[in-house]
Amino acid sequence: MRKAFSAIVIALLLLQAMLTVIAYASPPDLEQHIFVHYAKGAKPKPPATDTGYYKLLGAKWQTLPVKIEVNPTNSYGLSSEDVVATIAAAAAEWDDGTYSQSDNDPSTTWTGVAVNLIDDTIGTSSSGYDDLAWSSDKLDGHNTIVFGDYPTSGVIAVTIIWYNRASKAIVEFDMVLDTSFTWGIGETGKMDLQNIVTHELGHGLGLGDVYQTAANQETMYGYAIEGETIKRSLYIGDQTGITKLYG
Repeated sequence: MRKAFSAIVIALLLLQAMLTVIAYASPPDLEQHIFVHYAKGAKPKPPATDTGYYKLLGAKWQTLPVKIEVNPTNSYGLSSEDVVATIAAAAAEWDDGTYSQSDNDPSTTWTGVAVNLIDDTIGTSSSGYDDLAWSSDKLDGHNTIVFGDYPTSGVIAVTIIWYNRASKAIVEFDMVLDTSFTWGIGETGKMDLQNIVTHELGHGLGLGDVYQTAANQETMYGYAIEGETIKRSLYIGDQTGITKLYG
């Protein structure tokens, strides 16, 4: 009887140890945030005294540089090479201020953050809309950009962020560019790929939308229209926000 009792106690202790190991091996407690970018008419320029607007998500990447990939397949006649190059240009604006330095704006002093924020090499992917991290079981460790049909009208793009609640570390973001709009690169009457992706990458790096009317020149302003290219360049608040996050 004593041997049987001892065996039961040992078995219970082993089971408790196994459950402890499983608990520590389980995935971290993750929070999802979905940013939806809407189409809306142009606003007047902000006042001359504007000192910038920005909003922090409360989470950031703790392992850099961030790697991103794109499925360049589209029905707008944009070559895969042009799509990838345009997304690389959008990423470089956050890293090095590349577009701000090359857009004939002599007043800009933005040269990017102090760290290598986004990997210079943009990968390609075969993932589609349904493969994005809409739910935790879709998390795959890849930050993926695709063209896809989002079901709500008036939506230009959507970025999905996942981050650890405890550490506030972003672990993944995915982005869909809504096929309800016609996409182009610097074309009148079309949604500008670089303009929109620059905005969406801001979400992927830890910035939220700003909606104040006076903030309409900010890349992170929550609305955009066809033919707009001004958001390719980071504005005062965009620069301040990303610098607060990454130095």
